[in-house]
Amino acid sequence: MLSSGNNFKRPAHKHDIRRAFHKQLQELWRVDGNLSDSVDRVDNNDVPKFQGIADRYSKLGYRWVPLVDDAHFTHCSIDILMLRPGRVGGLIVETDIDNRLKTLFDALQIPTSQSQLEPPASDEDPFFVLLEKDSLISSVTVTTDRLLETERYIRKDVPDKLTLSRDQSANRDHVVLIISVAVHATKTTMGNLHLIG
Repeated sequence: MLSSGNNFKRPAHKHDIRRAFHKQLQELWRVDGNLSDSVDRVDNNDVPKFQGIADRYSKLGYRWVPLVDDAHFTHCSIDILMLRPGRVGGLIVETDIDNRLKTLFDALQIPTSQSQLEPPASDEDPFFVLLEKDSLISSVTVTTDRLLETERYIRKDVPDKLTLSRDQSANRDHVVLIISVAVHATKTTMGNLHLIG
């Protein structure tokens, strides 16, 4: 994950990360008991509820489905375990954590501009994101540790998602993030019980 400073906005890189999260969030909406009800249940217009959310957040050529948004009076706390090559310590100097977090938060939200957004692929309508906007993050905890696995291994019973090749491990821009999200409500309503329950 690359840093996002004033001189390096990196919109294409952020959208690549956003696309990786889209696939995971799409699966979450499919398998989570509370969220899958929104996929299966229809509203007054005989349209699945998540499609109504996508219609509400239609912009920049995409139909977005945020999990956390103002309309549902929700915000979230995020707990991040950042595994990266290199020695233990060096939280600020070696990982440039502020700018990496900015990249991450931008990738978790609906983008604010069209810059370098390609048209959505067939499986990206609607496009699932964590946040309507990054100001809905109420707290963040970050723990860094050393990424010890430097050689790719393959096990038939475990998808090979958390390992990096030796070349990638040597590159300080590559990190593995384990992200836990807790959704909270500022006001409990019938519309957000499925998110916080």
